[in-house]
Amino acid sequence: MKKSGSSTPYVELEEIGVSLDLVLRRTQIAPPEFRKVTQKQPKAAKIGKTKNITHDMAGSKLATVHMTKQNLSEMPQIRMKGSKKKEGVEGEKKKKKLKRFDGEEQ
Repeated sequence: MKKSGSSTPYVELEEIGVSLDLVLRRTQIAPPEFRKVTQKQPKAAKIGKTKNITHDMAGSKLATVHMTKQNLSEMPQIRMKGSKKKEGVEGEKKKKKLKRFDGEEQ
């Protein structure tokens, strides 16, 4: 950037690298039969849209899975140790005997 008399700087661009002049040289269009054959793509090259798959902003895949409704009463359930029914009356706790160091029981 170079100095200028105004508040905005003076910007001058210089070309770097290779410069190309592209010219369209084909003026005659191919016959329709030949054009149809050349533009044909094999079915294996076509990529079909996958259903129920989307991508989020981060680029990770999100999919929806369709399942039939499940009957929860027929499914085996894992029960936690604390949710098991305790033997005896719930309010009553078993008392453990504590041993003293001198060998007497409490």
